[in-house]
Amino acid sequence: MSNSKHPLRPDETIHKILISTTSRMVGEFVSDEILICHAWQNFTNSSGTIRMEENPVSRSGFIIAFQTEPHNKESGIVIPDYSPVGEVVCSYLSVLFGKRFDCHGLVEGSGFYNTPDLLAYSSICNPKLPFNTHKQRGCFKIPLNLSSFSPLSKILTGSDIDPAFQSKLNAACKFYMQALQNVEYEPEVAYLHLITSGEILAGFFEYKKEEVLDQQILDVLNIIEGGLENGQKISRQLSNRLLGIKRSFVKSLCSLVDQRFFESRESEVEFGCFKPDFIERNIGAAYDLRSKYVHTGVPFGNWIQPRGHHTDLQCGRPVVSDKDFSKILEKAPTFLGLERFIRYCLLNFMASNGFPEIMECRDSA
Repeated sequence: MSNSKHPLRPDETIHKILISTTSRMVGEFVSDEILICHAWQNFTNSSGTIRMEENPVSRSGFIIAFQTEPHNKESGIVIPDYSPVGEVVCSYLSVLFGKRFDCHGLVEGSGFYNTPDLLAYSSICNPKLPFNTHKQRGCFKIPLNLSSFSPLSKILTGSDIDPAFQSKLNAACKFYMQALQNVEYEPEVAYLHLITSGEILAGFFEYKKEEVLDQQILDVLNIIEGGLENGQKISRQLSNRLLGIKRSFVKSLCSLVDQRFFESRESEVEFGCFKPDFIERNIGAAYDLRSKYVHTGVPFGNWIQPRGHHTDLQCGRPVVSDKDFSKILEKAPTFLGLERFIRYCLLNFMASNGFPEIMECRDSA
């Protein structure tokens, strides 16, 4: 009996992953290391045509294909699992295009055929939400063409990228992607995912205490340094605690938006959109809303979930029994406002840290 591999069996170095989006993409991405191409619907019946249209069951499928070195076949060696690559690619596609992407798992990998998970593929969505529509986003416009993935492909294939930088960026993009996947079912969880994405992004920034703390706090720290035994040590510990929370979160993220962000709003209701003079207050309130939920469990999903006008902010002060909570809700972004803000921050950050081609994609839109 021959030991040679049957020609119809999958190549152990080729891996193929099924992903999909509720939006609609054209083109494909082709490089020496990775291919992202269409997985076409069955057009012999009406379901294939319906899924290509903008409606609650709209869904377009794609295959991510890439090649690796043959794995070691010695006894005790675990066969490598490359399915996480699909989640990483989906997260970057989500941020780049501002659209929902889902990974359904391997269809072929490490010499085996696999059955993908199609549960999300069969789910319905609101086709009017900006991350589900078949139109490019109005804020940080990137053409809905898979060839636009080129600037971010080197994150997956570039050998000169710092692993720590890549790991944090992967996590920030993953939480953004999960927010889009969850918001129609768990708006509070999705909102927290966006805050977490922002926290990871803010972790890239380092500030001196003079850049973040107000003068009153600086005066108190100076008194501690000069008037207490071990005052410098105590002052340094307090500074580190103060610098690691809300102030640095707000300062870091707001430094990543520019005038173009405020001019490219996605709602026709102007008074419900972010304004440059109040953006720090709004993002600070988002952090307060997260803290309020974590510490008290008070629900807020009904107030921030996507609504018809797609505004960044509440159109008025919500009426709730807790007055302080009402003030936070009034200032805090809606989910759509925070989502637009976090995506803009992520893309601007990547463009400023080794991926300037992202700006070229936006300018070509």
